Amino acid sequence: MDSKKTFIKYFVIVLVIIGGLGVLGKLQDRVTKEETTEGGKSRNNFFEVNNLMGGTKEEYNFAQLKGGIINCVMGGTEIDLTNASLEKGASIDVFLMMGGAKIKVPKDWNVVLETDNIMGDSKDRNAEDEDVVEDSSKTLKIRGTVLMGGLEIKRY
Repeated sequence: MDSKKTFIKYFVIVLVIIGGLGVLGKLQDRVTKEETTEGGKSRNNFFEVNNLMGGTKEEYNFAQLKGGIINCVMGGTEIDLTNASLEKGASIDVFLMMGGAKIKVPKDWNVVLETDNIMGDSKDRNAEDEDVVEDSSKTLKIRGTVLMGGLEIKRY
């Protein structure tokens, strides 16, 4: 009986790790090193942050932000987009496993959180503040998975 519980415990841990690596591999395929390609992938106005047991702090000042990818496994990142402009349909894909991300955006951006939280949390800290006036033409979608981690959106 005890060996069966131990087997199940380690089997679940291995599945979580394999699933996380699979998601990382899938998201990595979205961006190429060339400036533009036939498949529509581009590094222009697009960012990518990957952290494994580490952390970063980045500021992006894109003229027309198209989107980004944030992957943090047992690490964290802080992304500052307060000086960026937003392109219509921009989105950020996140995968946070035992890690966290803080994204700073301008007060007039409309942020839509579409994350699956498993023992984790995603919050838009200033969504209910009276001085935040959202512009529906400036909508940023943040989607992905937060597994035992945290995602925080802060407006400045």
